[in-house]
Amino acid sequence: MLRLLLLVAVVLLLLLLLYRTDWYVTVLCLSLLALYQLYDLVHFVERTNRDLSSFLQSIRHSDFTQRFATGGANASYRELYQSFNDISDAFQKVKTQQEAHYHYLQAIVEQVGVGILTFDEEGEVQLVNHVTKELLHTAHLRSIDALLRLSPDLVQALYTIGHDEKKLVTLERNQEQLLLNLHAKELLLQGRVLKIVTLQNIQSELEEQELQTWQKVIRVLTHEIMNSVTPVISLTSTVSALLEQEVIGRRAAGESIDQEVLEDMQAGLRTIEKRSAGMLSFVKNYRRLMRLPASELRPVKVRGLLRTVHTLLQPQLQDQRVDLKMYLPDEKTEVLADAEQLEQVLINLIKNGVEACQQSATPCVEVVAFMPEGERDKLRIDVTDNGSGIPEDVLDKIFIPFYTTKKQGSGIGLSLSKQIVRQHGGSIRVRTKPGETTFTLSLKRVNGGAG
Repeated sequence: MLRLLLLVAVVLLLLLLLYRTDWYVTVLCLSLLALYQLYDLVHFVERTNRDLSSFLQSIRHSDFTQRFATGGANASYRELYQSFNDISDAFQKVKTQQEAHYHYLQAIVEQVGVGILTFDEEGEVQLVNHVTKELLHTAHLRSIDALLRLSPDLVQALYTIGHDEKKLVTLERNQEQLLLNLHAKELLLQGRVLKIVTLQNIQSELEEQELQTWQKVIRVLTHEIMNSVTPVISLTSTVSALLEQEVIGRRAAGESIDQEVLEDMQAGLRTIEKRSAGMLSFVKNYRRLMRLPASELRPVKVRGLLRTVHTLLQPQLQDQRVDLKMYLPDEKTEVLADAEQLEQVLINLIKNGVEACQQSATPCVEVVAFMPEGERDKLRIDVTDNGSGIPEDVLDKIFIPFYTTKKQGSGIGLSLSKQIVRQHGGSIRVRTKPGETTFTLSLKRVNGGAG
């Protein structure tokens, strides 16, 4: 009102001077003053619109830090600005609560022992935990399509898996085979369909279950076979002794015995006894799979362990004209292991390699110990031979107890090695091609060991 009254007064004074005086300079000054007052009035009236626009823009961009000063404003503006500030505070509180809930949810997801992956219909990742990143060996994941370089089958399964559906996907990561169990749930959130997928590597569980199954089978078989064979051996020995006594008695009485019949009977009894004893030894050998002592894990220097294995095998390999090459890690590199058991595993693998490359022109077995890229807490030991390779139809059976392709093999060497490595919390894998076969041990390193 004051601005309006002053403007009216200036305009009236300007009109009075125009009609009654010739003070043109004063008229010009009053005209400029009137224009400035008009501009100031319009600017003052539009102040509310500007403040409203600024407030709405800050709300639109979720910027709740803007504050409106209420100290020097008049009563009407003071009330408006206070309302703006109160609304901003309310929105800021809601935003803070949402961020707290998000971080709380993220912390829970990170503590879950299985991989969790959430993405929309376009494949844009909304949420991913560290277990998923470790399984997929990726530090950042913004889109599902980024996994095409790792496994097109996995990407296809993620896009096509339906609500409450499960799928199994085989994945190769760092020359290690994973069997991922995918389980999906779909959620409609703010008009968008989100897919929540859990990923769990069940390879080790399957192998553990398979091993336990074989152990149960072996336990039953050995029990039944030994119960049957032991009396046969005892009875055969008894019959053989009685037969011998009977022969001696008849000879003493001057009775004749058909020599050919006697020899046939003795040969048959000896054969029964020999085969029964062989079967008993056979069963005792397999019982080692069930009676493997628990691994006593201690820090073991890998360099020293490999040198010991090299010293033990070198004379034998020289006799067989097989070149054994070892690439040793740093002196400080250590793994958690039972030295004797791990030594036995390496000896088994090297001997297998030696037998496999006997027909090569220059038979060679290489042992390489190193840390795989991106996995500083693990150590890999590769045992490679230049033999003819393992046939495809045999590859999936080599770790099965009793299975062997060797004429004199027992079929428990690789199975026992796998059991030992599993007790160490590691894994053993094989890859092969014509002219090369590699067995890979993956073991836990002692923290702080050098590379």
